[in-house]
Amino acid sequence: MKFNIYLVIAVAIISAIAGSLAMSLGEIEPALTAAIILLSVLVLGWGAGAMSSQAEIDRLTSIEAGARIRASCLITTRNRLERELEQLLDVKGGVL
Repeated sequence: MKFNIYLVIAVAIISAIAGSLAMSLGEIEPALTAAIILLSVLVLGWGAGAMSSQAEIDRLTSIEAGARIRASCLITTRNRLERELEQLLDVKGGVL
């Protein structure tokens, strides 16, 4: 698993909030409930960020693929035109 400093910081903040709440209330149940809610929000945000970054990677990949297809078409067109020019020069005896 890749080490993520932001994940560690978020868990530390959630733990600090839950610990502070537990000490101020004198009960663990409300603090545990708050920690679970905050962890759920963290996981949902993390998942949304991962999906967003994957969508951006897919978009950039499709743009690159389109550019490669366009370059390939231009090369094919250039090669076809060069062949046609050579054929015209052969038919005309080298003079256009």
